[in-house]
Amino acid sequence: MKRPAKYLIFPIMLILLLTTTSCKKNVKPATLNIPYSCDITIKSDDEGSDAYKASLSRKENSWLITYTEPDSISGMTITFSNDRYKIKLGDLEFDAKRDELPDSALSTMIISALDKTTLSTNVKYKTNEGQTIASGTVGDKDYELSFKDDIPQSLKISGYTVTFSKFKS
Repeated sequence: MKRPAKYLIFPIMLILLLTTTSCKKNVKPATLNIPYSCDITIKSDDEGSDAYKASLSRKENSWLITYTEPDSISGMTITFSNDRYKIKLGDLEFDAKRDELPDSALSTMIISALDKTTLSTNVKYKTNEGQTIASGTVGDKDYELSFKDDIPQSLKISGYTVTFSKFKS
């Protein structure tokens, strides 16, 4: 009786292996058609912190982020174009090379995560409850960006959660 059981182990293991590998789904990466625009709400994971609100637009070679809340920075714009950025608030204006802005700047992390997720091959994808979840790193920060039907829903990065709304492409 031991001998026939020995011959059955290999075919059973082969069937199990083929079954488990055939069940694995390839997750299609999210795509964002450029140009697009949306509103964003940025909330720190720290309890009691203020939320920041802004509009974000992406064109072929540029980004524009315009903050609307809180009042202290309402109207502040950050423009990234090619290799330059410009920050403007009222009469104050500052511009420099894009690589002079630290990777840890929140606006940089948001646009870098969006670009990296849709333009890079160094991103991992999975699905969860009908959403595509992309994960990777921006600088030295890990992020997780969720999409539904190729529309960004939320981004978790470096102690912040960014929620996307009113997406238009």
